[in-house]
Amino acid sequence: MTDIPSISKRQCDSCGIALPDGELFYHCRTEIVAAKDETIPELKHPDKLIAMVLSEIAGKDENELLDDIYQEIILQLCPECRSTLLRHINGMLSKGCKNCPKCKPNPVKKKGKLLRFPPKNEKK
Repeated sequence: MTDIPSISKRQCDSCGIALPDGELFYHCRTEIVAAKDETIPELKHPDKLIAMVLSEIAGKDENELLDDIYQEIILQLCPECRSTLLRHINGMLSKGCKNCPKCKPNPVKKKGKLLRFPPKNEKK
């Protein structure tokens, strides 16, 4: 939370309105992390696979490659923009991604909070 700027200069990262001292605002931190299942395919020619991967990344910028693996987005939002963000996220969870032809079938509609903390009686 050290990325929060000085109170005198705080503004909504979405609409730009000032977020004055003492007023409600939201600090939103989102991580997007690449994931893949843990299975390792049976490789007949691992050298060819390694060569293919190296050729795919050869001309790419280091930051572009890192962005494909991990991104952290930190926003300060006014209450209205927070509501807009939550509507967008809930829309994706309930309707699927309409901008991506690869996203089929649509995800199962989720109920409740976006982030659920385990009950106190549940062990880790």
